[in-house]
Amino acid sequence: MYDTLLQRYGDMSFILSLPATVGINLYIKAVEKNSERQAWEQWLVAYQSMTKENFISFNDYLKQLKQPQQPRDNRTDDEIIQDAENILKSMKRSEN
Repeated sequence: MYDTLLQRYGDMSFILSLPATVGINLYIKAVEKNSERQAWEQWLVAYQSMTKENFISFNDYLKQLKQPQQPRDNRTDDEIIQDAENILKSMKRSEN
């Protein structure tokens, strides 16, 4: 992020002369802009293989990236059912 701030302001002495809250806000904004720039570059790569049917605008692409990711459970249905049955069995044992 230091390089992003340097690109924008040229000299860190300006940023260091600001109140801490303003400097922190500038840093947060630089982080956001940097991540948006990276998303733009990713979108440009994805754009090359987009067609009319699967086109997604950059704004929609950015929204998708910002959504929290749900952890994936790679277990099969049978494995999940078996785990649930094991939990129920262990609960019944602990009641006795």
